[in-house]
Amino acid sequence: MAQLETPPHEVRDRMRQPEPHSVSHQVWRSGARWSARPGGALTRATMVAGSLVSAAVGGLLIVVPVHTPAAAGALFGVHIAVQGVLQLLAVRRSTASAAVRCLLAGGGVAALPLGAILFAGRADTVFLLALWTGCAWLLRGLTMAISVTSPSVSHVFVYDDVLNAVIVSAGLFMTAFPFVSPEQLADVGGAVLVATSAFEALAAARRNSRTLRAID
Repeated sequence: MAQLETPPHEVRDRMRQPEPHSVSHQVWRSGARWSARPGGALTRATMVAGSLVSAAVGGLLIVVPVHTPAAAGALFGVHIAVQGVLQLLAVRRSTASAAVRCLLAGGGVAALPLGAILFAGRADTVFLLALWTGCAWLLRGLTMAISVTSPSVSHVFVYDDVLNAVIVSAGLFMTAFPFVSPEQLADVGGAVLVATSAFEALAAARRNSRTLRAID
């Protein structure tokens, strides 16, 4: 019996068509595997909102004269609390495992009382204000970084890794830098927030299929 042979042009057309039930496809580039499936701990909307909040608070800290720890703490507290709320909103949109969602939710919930403490002026010295602010940033960066190491999170964005590293570095810097006045704390903290917002905006803007890195 003669076998029917598919014409070459039809074979090429079938190879170009994506599978109807496939959620993702992979591209091999320079020996590394890349995936076009959407993922990541945070959505683009929450990242854009977070970058805008960081830029606004950072700009206020730089522009507005800050003469007391309470004034600087109010601005830092608003930033930390809003970031916690955005992290909780991102958890609702996440499809990760329950452990990852609980970790991110825990970080978001913990940011709320920390922000309230700073907003209420409980950190009445420059040292305490820098320490609590740095701890809050460390908490956010570490929870986001640890969440993407879970086996249930098979794909993360490269720029998410960079953003997490920037947030953790900012937290370490705030806790270790020897601030001598509220004005210095406001200027340095504001500059750090503006820089962080730039990285967060870049991570949100680059959130596409070409920047997704497989880690499994």
